[in-house]
Amino acid sequence: MIESERIRIYPATRGQMETFISNEKNGELKKAYGEMLEGCLAHPDLWDLYAMWIIEKIDGTHIGDLCFKGIISGRNPEIGYGILQEYRGQGFATEAVKLALEWAFRHPEIKEVEAETDPDNAASQRVLIKCGFRPNGEMGEEGPKFIVKRETIMNNNYTIRLEKEEDHKKVENLIRESFWNVYRPGCREHLVMHVLRDDPAFIKELDFVMEKDGIIIGQNMFMRTVINKDTGGDLPVLTMGPICITPELKRKGYGKILLDFSLEKAKSLGFGAVLFEGNIAFYGKSGFDYARKFGIRYHDLPEGADDSFFLCKELIPGYLDEITGVYQTPHGYYVRDEDVEEFDKNFPPKEKLKLPGQLFG
Repeated sequence: MIESERIRIYPATRGQMETFISNEKNGELKKAYGEMLEGCLAHPDLWDLYAMWIIEKIDGTHIGDLCFKGIISGRNPEIGYGILQEYRGQGFATEAVKLALEWAFRHPEIKEVEAETDPDNAASQRVLIKCGFRPNGEMGEEGPKFIVKRETIMNNNYTIRLEKEEDHKKVENLIRESFWNVYRPGCREHLVMHVLRDDPAFIKELDFVMEKDGIIIGQNMFMRTVINKDTGGDLPVLTMGPICITPELKRKGYGKILLDFSLEKAKSLGFGAVLFEGNIAFYGKSGFDYARKFGIRYHDLPEGADDSFFLCKELIPGYLDEITGVYQTPHGYYVRDEDVEEFDKNFPPKEKLKLPGQLFG
């Protein structure tokens, strides 16, 4: 269930859809509701994308419905919507579609959403335009096609900017909350960030925070480092992080947006490649691959040891061509346990827990 100040939307249950089908007098709508239910039953793992979504006022009054018409491999989900006659002209359709799009774009695999509307239905077209849709020049079964991109919707409720000095404590607390008990009991990434800001390798032009509704919800930063080339000499590269999104907004697409934005900024400043430690399942979606494929080895890692954590992305195509060598982590990333303990006294107490899956004891 997703709510605004005036309305809520939520996917209907099987029983609710069966009731709508039974009570519907309009033949076309009855058929459409039936197809939605068939899609739900055929794809129970994607129920919400096939179901009819109920639109209600906050007081529970039913005022309309919407749907995404399922999702087909290689195609975007298509949104459809309708408001009961007595509630039209009050902005409910626009409000419901915006809520639905915010929900849809929490799924990283959904990059765009489509819509079709009768060319003579000016009111419906106004709703789409207000929600960020734009015609793409194609015709569908119901009329002109409109498309809205993930970035359009996400851009409406977040900003990315350079970190300011007055942000430092908030950012450190954000990092602490995000990493606490993830890789080890407690964390040390908040102290790492504190130390790195004073490191000569720190790049202030690539030190970003993400805000939503005026609150910092994410951050990312970069450091200069090198690859010790096997042929001699050093090749300048970047490393990255800590990067994080506030825990309550993880897995809603903000992390990838922040990552892609900051990588593009690094590229625009002329940096050739980024190497760092991360999970390929997430970072691979932004063009990272295993560093071993580029001929780059992680310092101090024994030969034959698992290096699947060590990732690389070329910002300048071909920057690492014919390069082999050893990547060096900047010294600022190494902090002492006793310094972490002392620094952590500046923050509210939190319990350290030993949890399954942690990399360090």
